[in-house]
Amino acid sequence: MSYLAALHTYETIGVVGLGQSGLSCVRFLLQQGITPRVFDTREAPPQAEQLKHLDATLTLTTGPLDIAELLTCDVLIVGPGLDLRLPALQMAADAGIPLVGDADVFAQFAQAPVLGITGSNGKSTVTQLTGELLSAAGLNVAVGGNIGVPMLDVLADDVDVYVLELSSFQLDLMHDLHLHAATLLNISDDHLDRYNGADAYAVSKHRIYQQVDYAIWNRDQRSTAPLHVPVAQQLSFGTDAAATTPGQFGISAFPDPQICHGATPIVAVDDLPLAGLHNVLNVQAALALVSTLNVALNDLVPALKSFHGLPHRCELVAEQGGVRWVNDSKATNIGAAEAAIYGLRPLVEGKLILIAGGDGKGADFATFRDALAQVDALIVLGRDGNRIAAFHPHAQRAVDLNEAVRLAAAETVPGSTVLLAPACASLDMFNSYQHRGDVFKAAVVEQLAEVMHD
Repeated sequence: MSYLAALHTYETIGVVGLGQSGLSCVRFLLQQGITPRVFDTREAPPQAEQLKHLDATLTLTTGPLDIAELLTCDVLIVGPGLDLRLPALQMAADAGIPLVGDADVFAQFAQAPVLGITGSNGKSTVTQLTGELLSAAGLNVAVGGNIGVPMLDVLADDVDVYVLELSSFQLDLMHDLHLHAATLLNISDDHLDRYNGADAYAVSKHRIYQQVDYAIWNRDQRSTAPLHVPVAQQLSFGTDAAATTPGQFGISAFPDPQICHGATPIVAVDDLPLAGLHNVLNVQAALALVSTLNVALNDLVPALKSFHGLPHRCELVAEQGGVRWVNDSKATNIGAAEAAIYGLRPLVEGKLILIAGGDGKGADFATFRDALAQVDALIVLGRDGNRIAAFHPHAQRAVDLNEAVRLAAAETVPGSTVLLAPACASLDMFNSYQHRGDVFKAAVVEQLAEVMHD
């Protein structure tokens, strides 16, 4: 029995939260001939003008949620930006009003298999790569969800398979969506301002396995393994060698590292443009997802060799004189920076040089100490750069990113990697993490041009 009844059976539907997915929900409901009530906790939501363009007769209620207003609705479609612990939402749930997300609406209309991806780090990379591999296999693929395109916006009759990135907030509101295959890539502390501890966050992530044909998990982190999915419906990936057991992906060591499916090699690790051991795991996860649709994996090698990842996510900027320059400006928190450091360290023969700093958002950088111990030289900048420098014996301070690149270049020896993984937000010095990454890339190009000229 579905948690969410057919949409047309509800007299009044409320959409709570006028973010990107909320606006998408309103647009979709209007297309179904349903006029919802709309709520937003902000007094002046940025999307209010777009809402008027959709339908000038829509009722938009702004400001703190009023339980009396919510009780006028038979169901509430809640945006992922809303904390479900808000008293008004809790009271609405206690009154028997279903709280759902756009995934439950999507579930009523999607006619093709759905693949789901979640994890603390790497979700977008795996989502994008999975979509590209399926496209290379000749399938009509729709990619959406937390990756930036609301899932209701990609619904179409001619889709062969959907690939959805799902955040923990979306999973909290998901009840009815059946997934053909789903992966939980990894779990590290994140969003603890929205959860009552790390265990609650992990439980949220595990909701991706609640209705699934194939569960795909990370052998390097057994906490990602499903608790209630039969072993015959499980696939796994890891940095160890894959067993001959069907459904296992891993890395063979000889004569050179290869990603393998069981005992069968698929692609050499050195042939992957993606930087870092963590991205080797991401590739395995994407291959495991694709394998559940009976796609011939060896046919996908050209697509794997041409996938350079998403901008600002362990993006290889340049390689010159045996030195690699990697842009991971998207690493806006400690966990993401740790993933990049631990992922790259085993592959760096020379020095690993880290550029970090920015707005630390109140983070305790003492927890960054172990990852920083893997770094040979540290260049810091930004508001909280000195707080990071306190946990490394070889730290230098730069006034801006251009100077940071020059200082990093002076530290390099052949076989080195310079990594921008700030572990901080960017807004103290830049417009966005994208802007920060673009400045880094330009500075690297300028630095290498000077070296060539000299």
